[in-house]
Amino acid sequence: MVGVGAVGVVRALGSLAFVAIGILATTPAAFAQCVLPNNLLNGTVADAPQMMANFNALLACLTPGGSTNAIQYNSGSGVLGGAGPLADGELLVGSTGNPPQAQALTGGSNVAITNGAGSISIAASNAASNTGLYRQVLSATPTIASTGLTGSLNLGTAIVGDSLTGMFIDAPPSGTTVANLAGRLKAAPTPPYSIKVLIAATRSSNNYSAVGIGWYDGASKVHVMDIATANGGANFIEVTQWNSPTSFNATPYATPANAYAQPIWMQIADDGTNVSFAFSQDGANFLPILSVAKASGFLGATGYGSIFFFVNPRGTSRTTGTLMSWTQN
Repeated sequence: MVGVGAVGVVRALGSLAFVAIGILATTPAAFAQCVLPNNLLNGTVADAPQMMANFNALLACLTPGGSTNAIQYNSGSGVLGGAGPLADGELLVGSTGNPPQAQALTGGSNVAITNGAGSISIAASNAASNTGLYRQVLSATPTIASTGLTGSLNLGTAIVGDSLTGMFIDAPPSGTTVANLAGRLKAAPTPPYSIKVLIAATRSSNNYSAVGIGWYDGASKVHVMDIATANGGANFIEVTQWNSPTSFNATPYATPANAYAQPIWMQIADDGTNVSFAFSQDGANFLPILSVAKASGFLGATGYGSIFFFVNPRGTSRTTGTLMSWTQN
């Protein structure tokens, strides 16, 4: 038998249960997901274990899942689960048959994701290489730092800088009879390698202006290719040898004055045995123009140790050479 005192407690608990049931019936749909193990109707005499089971189920149902700032979800059996708390930029991502997952967005090719507190920023990480005719071959805009061309050779008063279109060398005219290669250097990579560049020459020369790329032996000699104009004529491509930046030696190869359009692609390569020169108008299909064995090359077997980007401002007007793409493989 249940004593009078116990009966009073049971009746009190029963009243509370009916209040709880009433709350569940009138609160938002999230609370309606709570399932009580004992269905207590009006007039039902319940014992303490039934009441406690109902209260425990109600407590478990209404207790938030996870830690502070977690996002709630129905984890089954009338119990709330928690995902998170989410870090900056994280979102809840569905997982079939599993609880939702807290995940950050991952940028694909040339897509940059920047996460902040309550914010996500998505942007093209390299618009230059994803738009326009040359999008498959054009590098990010070259800079002095990205190319590594930080050393100077016979630079004089020429200006070197970074622009919206790439690294540039702007050199004053050297006169109609003075050959004067002015440029920037970097240590050559370990062979085998190739370097492809897109070069533009800005000039109004009445003599022999050139812009190009090649090698310096670290002492005096230079072996390079360039896009040149002679006496203000049409552009042509050539490979030249220099005893020093101010002392011309020879031209082992030169194309006719075919008026090649600018900008133009050039490639220099070293496979460990041979060095070679090539050029292209589309940046993908290169025409080889000269290959020589390093052992018998102008700079000698060990002389092709520095990459040299230069302008030859011979004439009466300034010459600017711009590196608009730089790819090193």
